[in-house]
Amino acid sequence: MLPRMFCQECGYRNAATAHYCAKCGTLLGADSAEDTVNYSGDADTEEVPTGHAHRLPAVVFRTGGRAGEHLALSAGRDTIGRTGEATILLDDVTVSRRHAAIELEPDGRYLVDLASLNGTYVNNRRIERARLRDGDEVQIGKFKLTYLE
Repeated sequence: MLPRMFCQECGYRNAATAHYCAKCGTLLGADSAEDTVNYSGDADTEEVPTGHAHRLPAVVFRTGGRAGEHLALSAGRDTIGRTGEATILLDDVTVSRRHAAIELEPDGRYLVDLASLNGTYVNNRRIERARLRDGDEVQIGKFKLTYLE
């Protein structure tokens, strides 16, 4: 069997070839050899991280062919949509060309729906504008993303 790597943040068991956790989006890989403990069990070689990785505010794809992909957010406004001008490109007809935006304000980041046809959802609730918190699930069209602070 392939070796596995446990996420430093959430403990999810990822393939050894993964760069980001498929569950929470944390960058995988120890900073040094002493941060990882190897052990054998049930014919799998697994790595158990002991340290925590620093991460920037980001969104992580939870579903589809981009699952586990980690996109760092900018210091201002990130647009989400189907157009090539979008900071976060979601190429599917269920997503409006200019669907939503993530805006940085003094008290945090806000997800704002830009009058999209199919709506924008945070934790399964349709929103017009909502403050994002660590771990919130965002759904835009068929895409599910997790917001990480």
